[in-house]
Amino acid sequence: MVSFSRRDFLGKGIGCIGASLAVSNSWARATTSVFLNDPDIIIELTAKEVTRNIDPNTSAKFWSYVGKVIRGPKETLGPSNGSYLGPTIEVKTGDRVKIIFKNSLPEKSIIHWHGLDVDHKNDGHPSLAINPNGEYVYDFVVENRAGMYWYHPHPHGRTGFQVYQGLAGLFIVRDRVEESLNLPNKEQELRFVVQDRFFNDQGELEYRPSMMGAFGDKLLINGKLERKIKVKKGLYRIRLLNGCNARVFNLALSHGEEIKQIGSDGGLLEKTNKLTNFFFAPAERVDIVVDFSAYSEGEVITLEGLPLVEGRGKKYSVVEFEVTNEVGQSFSEPTGLAAYKRILPQEATNFSNPKVFELVPKRGLGWTINGHGYEPNAFEDNEIIKFGDTEVWEFYNPTGMPHPMHIHGTQFQVLKRLPGQLTGCLDSGWKDTILVMPGDRVQVLKRFNTYKGIFLYHCHNLEHEDMSMMRNFKII
Repeated sequence: MVSFSRRDFLGKGIGCIGASLAVSNSWARATTSVFLNDPDIIIELTAKEVTRNIDPNTSAKFWSYVGKVIRGPKETLGPSNGSYLGPTIEVKTGDRVKIIFKNSLPEKSIIHWHGLDVDHKNDGHPSLAINPNGEYVYDFVVENRAGMYWYHPHPHGRTGFQVYQGLAGLFIVRDRVEESLNLPNKEQELRFVVQDRFFNDQGELEYRPSMMGAFGDKLLINGKLERKIKVKKGLYRIRLLNGCNARVFNLALSHGEEIKQIGSDGGLLEKTNKLTNFFFAPAERVDIVVDFSAYSEGEVITLEGLPLVEGRGKKYSVVEFEVTNEVGQSFSEPTGLAAYKRILPQEATNFSNPKVFELVPKRGLGWTINGHGYEPNAFEDNEIIKFGDTEVWEFYNPTGMPHPMHIHGTQFQVLKRLPGQLTGCLDSGWKDTILVMPGDRVQVLKRFNTYKGIFLYHCHNLEHEDMSMMRNFKII
């Protein structure tokens, strides 16, 4: 008798099915639910206080996730390289993952697997937050296609503070489709978590929340102040997460370099999306390729932060790439990426009558959705959804502040953006977070066809979320 693992089954069996399974970004369910044996990977993650250096001369206290692999490849957890960020978790579609979360913090916490399609008990809902010295066990099959997801705490009213203290990490998913494309990998695949933090005169991390959010005076890349990266001549894959609490970036490449986007929140696009600049909101991810082959040794190509509104502010350096005289591995830009089928608007049960969620402040509550703050066990009529339905949701922002809106559960697709006066929002591909600019109405198409139960939608300006710009929805 020939034996095979779940990963082998997914890799070899699904290969012959091809793009027909790309109708949903949760297609793995049909093949993985029959395998309920022991987990492929077991990880222990402990949230605790640590001291870390942000440069050779500056150290500060942070909260961090410290991890170890109990079962599975040792490469499942990437090295932290002395950063306060949690270890990068790397798995494959179809892996069954068990994560033992231990809370060594002085307050309640829970972990949300941002962008992953998991059920209620594995989603990190605030109601599941555990006490200090408590333990919570996650156990789920990775249903998502290849992409760069992430994890962070989600206790109500304290998410902003805990993330600001350092609690966050990347969650990378690989699959056979991605591997077949021969994209830049190993040292020519760079991952950057971009965050701003405020340090006082004593060098201590200081959290300063406001109605606008929490902003810092220092920009950190992967938990470090150093932002110059040496690169070889060749094609690089650069994957970015905006891990800030509230800061929205307007990013562009120096030298007039065109930005070639190949992926979004939920993985690879169908084809390269060419941009001159893009707005980048908290929790969003973007995947781009940059070719350094034509540059001379010593040249510096900069990922620049531009003013959100032209003429209001100066540009600044986010990441600098210094070209060396070494030649990297040869990669070619793919002509096609990962095919997937778009959700047809007519599939939505409310296509002619989108559900509207107005993003407004309200006296006594702070930031709200439709004037309602967070209520653990209350639902408005438009927050109760029939399992299996597809719906159109419209986020309307009549305020002067941008709001990045995140919906838990399955990823969605952007249907339209009106009026869209500030061009450059990342609307392509599968999304779980969408930036709603001032005055914009953004409609998204979302399927509710994987799990029943209670999930969250909220602004990912974490101070807005903590104030009350978060609601439950129930799939019945």
